[in-house]
Amino acid sequence: MLLIAGILLGAHAFGGARPRVVAPARGVAASRVRCTTRMSTELDQAVDAGAGTRTFSPERSEKLPLPAKERLWLESIAAYYNDEKPLLSDEDYARLKLDLEFEASKYVTMSAEELKFVIASSRYREGKPIMSDVEYDTLRKKLKNQNSAAAIHEAPTCRVDTGVCKSDAVPDQGKNAVLYLPGTVAATVLWTEALYWTQRMDPLIAAILGSPLIYLIARLITEKILFQNPLIVSATCPNCQSVINLYFGDVLGVDNQNVQQTEHDCPVCKTKLRGSRDTMIVQTVEEKRPAK
Repeated sequence: MLLIAGILLGAHAFGGARPRVVAPARGVAASRVRCTTRMSTELDQAVDAGAGTRTFSPERSEKLPLPAKERLWLESIAAYYNDEKPLLSDEDYARLKLDLEFEASKYVTMSAEELKFVIASSRYREGKPIMSDVEYDTLRKKLKNQNSAAAIHEAPTCRVDTGVCKSDAVPDQGKNAVLYLPGTVAATVLWTEALYWTQRMDPLIAAILGSPLIYLIARLITEKILFQNPLIVSATCPNCQSVINLYFGDVLGVDNQNVQQTEHDCPVCKTKLRGSRDTMIVQTVEEKRPAK
């Protein structure tokens, strides 16, 4: 039935089969706070007469908006692996998937893990969690480290009770690459000079042949001598939306206590911010109120 069609038709989109979503975790706390992503929020905004349909036909296809089709497609995937009952027939599933591909839906090109995260976020807000907090947070962190758009907010979120605002941070690949530039140059010069004076080898040929060793030496110089466990992330200030960069790690062996957390004042609005390397979140620091 749907298994064969899902495997054949979804192969090129997300690894050859529909994503495996684990069964609902027991005892999940009702008060846990989840990060609501832009993409999963769009699923809840598909307020259309056909958004909750369980059938799909050419006639309904023309009437359904794209968000409704995306919601139906994701629900059919989640239902197959969690509820163990198909929402669409094989023919309807194939037609719906082709429609989404034709309309350039972002969900069709997502990986299995991204689809799993989007479905988990949507199901949690419906009061039907399909994974534990630990599994959810682990998956979210993995996707954020991959700069996946499925797990990154486009706008800050704020809590009314505390006034603390948060925004997502992502690794700044360009600046992180620059950190390794001094070590790469030093390793290349040392290697090519050594082979030139000992073997009379052309520096260009020496650099090409020794590229694996140069890479290892460059990492050693960068991560053990110049910097220790370095990471530069980019984020937006939750208060004024200006782009900021935060650095995690030590410099030249000097322990500056910001390997996992760092505090930084926004250069524009001067708001005090705290960044976490573990959660990849930048948040405003709650001001302590004087005791009465």
